[in-house]
Amino acid sequence: MSALVSPHWANLDDRRKAAFERAINVSGAGSVLVQNYVNRIVQQLTVREFGALGTMDRRPGQGKTAIVNRRTAGAMTTANVWVGDTVALTESTGSYAQTTWNYMTLATRGKLTRKMRAIGRSYIDILAEEMTSKLDDFNDALEDALFVGDSGAVSTQIDGLLTQITGFGTSQYIANTTAAAGDSLSLSKLDEAIDAVKGSASRSDLVIYGSFSGIRALNAALSSRQRFEDMQEIAAGFRVRTYDGIPLVVSTGVPDDSLGAATTGQILDITGETSSPTTSLAIVNKRYNWIEELTPTTMMPLARDDSQYEQFDLFWDGALVCGNTKGGSLLTLIKP
Repeated sequence: MSALVSPHWANLDDRRKAAFERAINVSGAGSVLVQNYVNRIVQQLTVREFGALGTMDRRPGQGKTAIVNRRTAGAMTTANVWVGDTVALTESTGSYAQTTWNYMTLATRGKLTRKMRAIGRSYIDILAEEMTSKLDDFNDALEDALFVGDSGAVSTQIDGLLTQITGFGTSQYIANTTAAAGDSLSLSKLDEAIDAVKGSASRSDLVIYGSFSGIRALNAALSSRQRFEDMQEIAAGFRVRTYDGIPLVVSTGVPDDSLGAATTGQILDITGETSSPTTSLAIVNKRYNWIEELTPTTMMPLARDDSQYEQFDLFWDGALVCGNTKGGSLLTLIKP
């Protein structure tokens, strides 16, 4: 090297000499004389949409259970209510029943070693990052339960929308097709499912929940004008597409692997079907369906009893209340 550069070498200052040496020895310096930069954002490797958590009303709960009184209408037959002057009136009264929902608990714990937090201090606050990410995991579990929760399968779990509405009887679930494997979405059947919901004439109270594939199936059935022009602003300022004035809200809690009964459309198995999986759309009147919380989602750092670890708990006590058996419906047997 000295033979080639000696006429100019003496004229270079120390900084330029060092730069020159790095340039002609790049094969050695490329892996050593480098200051690596790590992006400070930790990427969550998930695709999650909390549609129900973001749009359903939350009401404070109290006591052991959520309680709703329901009235079944009395018979008003033509022969009994249209009477002549001298005919005695026939008694016809409604019947009353009380329905309860037990408050269930969703809880988890996070844990981080003292040394790991110290090691990562120059990068980010690892404990704060873990708390944020753990909350996302927690909300995902709650979102799933709001649709597929089944206390019959897991006694400590809330009952979700699909579980409760299916139990309300054949009037509240509409079969999109008579094919057990499902079929392309029928807008006339969707209209029928909307009409089955109490208060459906007031579109502002309604919302349609679906999975990504369920909403895509609806988009495919809509005209291009509806797809790109019919928009509505909902909770938190989000703008979503609408169908006939009803917001279409995506939720990753809505399953695409349900088993539906052909013809009736009853959901026989909410999740787990692999041979003929189908999805559903849930049409919900938010006046009659809400999340009742005894304890809102709470994050609590725990007192340290060990120098090696820092821990925190996340918990929620509540129930999904479907107060009126006519307040929601399902369009089932949609091919995902």
